[in-house]
Amino acid sequence: MAEKLSPPLALEGWYVLHQFIRIHPPLEGDDAGRNALATLAGIVAGWEDLGEDGWTGVYRVVGGGSDYLVMHLRPHLEGLGKAERVLRRHPGAASIEVVDDYLSVVELGLYALTQALREKAALEEIEVGSEAWTAMVEEAMAQEREKKYVQDRLQPRQPDEMPYISVYPMDKRRNPGQNWYTEPFEERAAMMAAHGQTGRGYAGRISQIITGSVGLDDWEWAVTLFGTDPLQFKSLLTEMRYDRVSSEFAEFGRFWTGYRIAGKDLVREWMGD
Repeated sequence: MAEKLSPPLALEGWYVLHQFIRIHPPLEGDDAGRNALATLAGIVAGWEDLGEDGWTGVYRVVGGGSDYLVMHLRPHLEGLGKAERVLRRHPGAASIEVVDDYLSVVELGLYALTQALREKAALEEIEVGSEAWTAMVEEAMAQEREKKYVQDRLQPRQPDEMPYISVYPMDKRRNPGQNWYTEPFEERAAMMAAHGQTGRGYAGRISQIITGSVGLDDWEWAVTLFGTDPLQFKSLLTEMRYDRVSSEFAEFGRFWTGYRIAGKDLVREWMGD
């Protein structure tokens, strides 16, 4: 019997909304407009650290057809909706144009754990998809979610020492003869392990947030990279082009690159002072 194709197990964390905006500062003399924009900038700056309720980061985009990326992370979709509503309906929003956005959720793909559970199931003659399999998976996933480093990845924070950002969406190819989703699980797991090894070589220079968007937006994933130097993005992505995951199976959307604007500087930044 042919292997039943299936995705790896995965854990989901915070929801993420990337908003790309242009700022049209009110003219000198438009005190009402300027006060409204300054007030809105102050509100957004206050979202920089909401504790367990997430955070919002603002980044000056260089190129890319927009002025700023405003990235919101919240525990629930409703939290993103509230933040989006403020940026669209606050009086200061008259000076803001949202030119693009992207919705996704932090995703931790568990290829190694899935492989280990499949091997255990084979040894114990447990059929994948059976009640015994489901119970084994639920127990393993609960244990995984309790790990500190897993929690940190599901609820990621802006690394203070990495002020640069690069964001892009991506898909896995589904072409005849080049279809990621018809590759045997063991092949996919091996390719992802090699891909991850490349990324780990940039520890301390680049940190990433992988977010899933299947059923939520147009692409399958969004990748958000934080870096100590923008040239590290170029180096990492070039090196990864030589992994099979990228060279054979990856499709990339457009890239946005920029640098962080601290909350304390946001009013002055948006006012153009």
